[in-house]
Amino acid sequence: MMKYIKVFFLSIIQFSGIIIAIVLEDLSDNKMGVARYLVFKKQEFAASYFSPVYMNLYTFILAGGAIVCVALLFKKWKSGKRMVSLLLAVLANIIGIMAIQMNLGLEAYHFFLIGMFIVIAFQYGWCIRSYKKLENQRRPK
Repeated sequence: MMKYIKVFFLSIIQFSGIIIAIVLEDLSDNKMGVARYLVFKKQEFAASYFSPVYMNLYTFILAGGAIVCVALLFKKWKSGKRMVSLLLAVLANIIGIMAIQMNLGLEAYHFFLIGMFIVIAFQYGWCIRSYKKLENQRRPK
């Protein structure tokens, strides 16, 4: 029971970045202060962390992560073990790549990307944790 509660809270933390980006996007139409803040942050982020060079780097990192996750997924699938966390990591990587390449016209676009990176980082952590658990179970003691 405690395991399910822990997974539930980790899922809430994981998706809180995307939820915050959605709320900011909704408030940008209604509140002028939020709209000004988002325009300021959009200019600031576009000049620093989300310049075109970094966006290409992020795309390659996500593509590499997706390839590694797919390879691990096929390896585990052949052994009869199905890993939902790997499937979710592949899905999150693909959504992240699509979000970067589509360059959506959102006011909170950069916050949405930060939220996606948080989700992907959590998925990588869960994949590594579950992979280590499987490796420890296979080793004879």
